[in-house]
Amino acid sequence: MPVSRLMKTEKPYMRKIVLFDLDDTLYPELSFVKSGYKAVSEHLVKKYPIEDDPGAVYEKLYRLFKEDSGLVFNRLLCGYDIAFEEEDIKELVKLYREHKPSIELYPDALACLFKLKDMGCELGIISDGYHISQKNKLEALFPGKMNLFGRVILTDELGREYCKPDDRSFIMMKEFFKADWTDMIYVGDNPRKDFYIGNNYPILTIRLKKEGTVYADSEYLEGIREKLSIGELSQLPESVKRS
Repeated sequence: MPVSRLMKTEKPYMRKIVLFDLDDTLYPELSFVKSGYKAVSEHLVKKYPIEDDPGAVYEKLYRLFKEDSGLVFNRLLCGYDIAFEEEDIKELVKLYREHKPSIELYPDALACLFKLKDMGCELGIISDGYHISQKNKLEALFPGKMNLFGRVILTDELGREYCKPDDRSFIMMKEFFKADWTDMIYVGDNPRKDFYIGNNYPILTIRLKKEGTVYADSEYLEGIREKLSIGELSQLPESVKRS
């Protein structure tokens, strides 16, 4: 009688390099804004003769931000009749940017990343923004899990001229992973800069489109749109499989 053997099922492998934006792609950016305003509010009630508690100051700060995101700290201090110098505003901006944020990933983000890794994909991040802020965000979002990413490029560390839509950070990723452009995918949210790379190179661009994000209603740079659009990160692995 022939002896049958159980054949091991080989794990499917995909040579795909999936690169992510950070803000409003892996976590909601407004949560960083709120966290920063709370840190600033606590500082203000200690430094200035403000009768409101930190919670009330925060509510005023966030209301001013929702009305107009410009000169929020200036307008708040004026509202409290507090005299200030340029250095006072710089101090608040520095505190806002460099505070240790209380933020969380989108609920489906981590499962999405693990699924992509299980599929054999290699992962990376290309993110603009003040580099200390971005580092603090990554530490808060991925404690002990930064090894999920083969490489992280914070363009501000290289120089403002490297910010998207500049393509040099993408070229650096291509060289690091020794990949072809057709193996690469970029997932972002911002029409002003995240998808223009797809006009220059055959990289698949995917937009995570959620209501209420900072750049949800922004115009596309030169009309260059993403190749695919998803509403949740949980949809990404299937989109990658079909690519």
